[in-house]
Amino acid sequence: MTTLEKLLVLQDRDRKLRQLLQETRDIPARKQLIESRLKANRDAHTLAQENLKKNAAQIKSIELEIDSVKETIKKYRAQQGQIKSNDQYRALEREIREQMGRIRELEEREIALMEESEPLKTVVTEREQALQLDEASVETDIKALDERFKHIQTEVEEARKNREGLTEGIDPSWLSRYTRIFNNKGDYALVPVENGTCGGCHMKVPPQLVQDAKRGDTMVSCSYCGRLLYWQP
Repeated sequence: MTTLEKLLVLQDRDRKLRQLLQETRDIPARKQLIESRLKANRDAHTLAQENLKKNAAQIKSIELEIDSVKETIKKYRAQQGQIKSNDQYRALEREIREQMGRIRELEEREIALMEESEPLKTVVTEREQALQLDEASVETDIKALDERFKHIQTEVEEARKNREGLTEGIDPSWLSRYTRIFNNKGDYALVPVENGTCGGCHMKVPPQLVQDAKRGDTMVSCSYCGRLLYWQP
């Protein structure tokens, strides 16, 4: 194998290694995204429960207020039996009517709240079911990501060992140049000359560089992006 051929094999392995390393960096973010989805479902379930509790508390408050008004009416009725003045009797009767009107208003509010409670209960049930499903799904997804992370670590270790073997026999100056460019560009250090253009930046390559790349016996760099060029028939 020529030096360029060895470097192309090395580049293929390095790209796979880089992809594996990128995946290990992505996994924590993917786990965080999954956990944030679960948190959103938990928050939605909690909010639905709080809305239902608030509704129940409002109904209970109205019931207590109705009981209080009824007690007031009972007191007025008792007072009516003790007074002898018609004016006082009529005044109490007006108070009783006002309190009865207040009870009707409270009962209407209570009915409205009770009608709201059924949809609220439905939402709580739906949120609870969705949360249970999501909890099971998240547990599975997190476990799979953790297992994938361990597997990638093993692959990375093996890839690094294999890389050491692939660098043997490569001219140190070529290897150093390749490594520096590969680390700097983040994609390719070696790119083909395609139809007279650089396969990396796609700029037109001078004819002399194309001829040098065809010979393949010296390092040829793109004048624009600095990547190493090789001839691809």
